[in-house]
Amino acid sequence: MQFTPSLHVVRGRVQQFISQPPTIVFVYLLAICLELEESVQKAPTIRLLENAICRKHYQHEFPSGQIDESMCKIEPIQVRLAHIRGLMSFFDSLPIILFGTVFGSNADRNGRRLAFGLAVFGTICAMVWIYFTCYLWDRVPIELVWASSLFRLIGGGPAIAIAMCLTMASDLSSETNRQDIYNTFYRVFSAVLVTDLIGPPIAYGTLRHSLWLPYIVCALFLSLTYPVLFYMPETLQKTAQDQESTSPLEVAGVRNYIKFLTDWRIFIGVTTVFLAQFRNNTIEILLPYTSVRFGLELGKAATLLSVVSAVNIVVFLVLLPAVSALLEKRAGWSITYINICVARVSSALLAIGAAILAAAPNVGIVVVALIVYAAGFGVRLSILAVMTSFVNSSKETAQLYTLVATTDAVAHMIGSPLLQQVWSRALNIGGRWLVLPFIVLMGIFILSFLTSCLLRDKSSNIEDEASLDEEREPLMAGEDD
Repeated sequence: MQFTPSLHVVRGRVQQFISQPPTIVFVYLLAICLELEESVQKAPTIRLLENAICRKHYQHEFPSGQIDESMCKIEPIQVRLAHIRGLMSFFDSLPIILFGTVFGSNADRNGRRLAFGLAVFGTICAMVWIYFTCYLWDRVPIELVWASSLFRLIGGGPAIAIAMCLTMASDLSSETNRQDIYNTFYRVFSAVLVTDLIGPPIAYGTLRHSLWLPYIVCALFLSLTYPVLFYMPETLQKTAQDQESTSPLEVAGVRNYIKFLTDWRIFIGVTTVFLAQFRNNTIEILLPYTSVRFGLELGKAATLLSVVSAVNIVVFLVLLPAVSALLEKRAGWSITYINICVARVSSALLAIGAAILAAAPNVGIVVVALIVYAAGFGVRLSILAVMTSFVNSSKETAQLYTLVATTDAVAHMIGSPLLQQVWSRALNIGGRWLVLPFIVLMGIFILSFLTSCLLRDKSSNIEDEASLDEEREPLMAGEDD
């Protein structure tokens, strides 16, 4: 009986949480559903394309179409697959590069939920297009999958969707303590990593049953975001200034983004993000590389990605928060300086991981390389947190994240075709030169480390009051305020 009051308190808190959950919980759910789709579809998409190309290749030898996956690892099929995937990534990036500022302005004017919902809808349409193009391999050219990029004009695709998740998290952080925004980023990213841990096994299990089942599962995950969007409150806090009319140029966001890049801190940060984004291209190459070199099925090769997620869960949930708190309280380091150091160490780990991948003689060493490599995934979020400390409003934050999403798209547009071309060349040469993409990536990550070393925490070393006042001004304030 003495525990009854405590039980009532706990029950009351649980009921309140269920009836009115914190808005950040909705953001976590959106990120989880989105990343589950992204995590599950990686290997199935490659396998779908490979299967369509493979069946076309063996069409006259095996009219029945029953072809074992191991027969699809020959050079002509893999080279064409690399060509298809490289240009597919190129076209996927174009809508964000051309209209990224429009997507950001839409989020500022009409809210984050609408921007996220449109991005998800476009992603579902693109998935359906890829599905049916591969299904109709004997009737339409496989190159028709490139047209799926047109659907990214509807909202911008997954890159804009995840940018909206970070923007919503930033909106909520700015309402309480903006200094803790990097903790919110790490929590959102950790929620994403948990899904990445279970995504590859789901892909492997569904691929063993059918080539098409993973895409149905992915569509289900994306569809679940709409009930979440319906019930969650809008995080954008409109002000009278935000509602004022702007010129067409400002609606497009061109002037604002030019102002962003004139700040050398933002420019260096964006450059580092651009180079670090190539870490995702490593994953794109890793799956076909391990499948070709070590004879793994694509579904089984995808399970290696769980190593990356498991390491990142430890890094982002345990190591980084603990080290950051220790350095802030004991050593007196600022949050910005801590994040700069995290970016530098992370870039170095990416370079070391790529080097070990290039030297790995077996799958066991590949796992070791992925552990080192995964420990460096904090570079993007740490740089993002640093750049966020340079802006002072939710409107600027949304535009900054859209700029970062556009930068990611540019990096993906350049990096994916480049590495797929390097991979094709490595396949043509054969032998030990199959590791050529990882050697190229190692050089890129070394450049990322060097650019991160140019960042400085000016808040702790200001020469005069004038520079202090200048830094405290909103980064994108109007010229005639």
